[in-house]
Amino acid sequence: MRILEWRVPPYDNGTYIVFDDRRDALAIDPSMGERVLIDAVKEQGLHLVEILNTHGHPDHIYGNAAVKEATRARLAIHRLDEYRLGPKRPPASISLPIPPSEADDLFDEGPLNYVADLVLTALHTPGHTEGSTCFYFERESVLFSGDVLFRGNTGRWDLPGGDREQMERSLERVIGLPPNTKVYPGHGASTTIAAELPNLRRMREQGVLPGIRV
Repeated sequence: MRILEWRVPPYDNGTYIVFDDRRDALAIDPSMGERVLIDAVKEQGLHLVEILNTHGHPDHIYGNAAVKEATRARLAIHRLDEYRLGPKRPPASISLPIPPSEADDLFDEGPLNYVADLVLTALHTPGHTEGSTCFYFERESVLFSGDVLFRGNTGRWDLPGGDREQMERSLERVIGLPPNTKVYPGHGASTTIAAELPNLRRMREQGVLPGIRV
């Protein structure tokens, strides 16, 4: 499995392509990096099978429509965040109009079999949004954490659809993965599970996440 990664302005979003030896690929969170993602698919000779959204916030879904149109890939999101793809989404802080996109596939929890040689599991990790999801590649010890876990921080829970107690439970679940798991977040630089344990303990002690068990 190979990973291409970009940190996309203006919100430092993590945008990713994962592909196998046959060059069948998945895209994770096009964000506002649709142009670099589309160019990479062409330059690398990839067959983009599926676009995966970790959640439905505008800065993560902005490029969905353009990537779908350019590559004919399908789009998947957790069913609880599907409404965020359309006009029923909560008000956004992004001033630009958000191109509408339509999900082809909805998932809940468990294995996702979009590409035969890319074995991944959807971990439903609510707290940032109702349908926030991490994508876990157990064989490669890789986690795409969306806006649940960042390097040195966690996702917010004070936006519409967020919930602190759910975030605490989701973080407990994520932090229970093997310590060497490489974490590719929705914003900022990559990290590991082991590197984030001290920060989560500090957040508990400071009362930021008082109910987290780490």
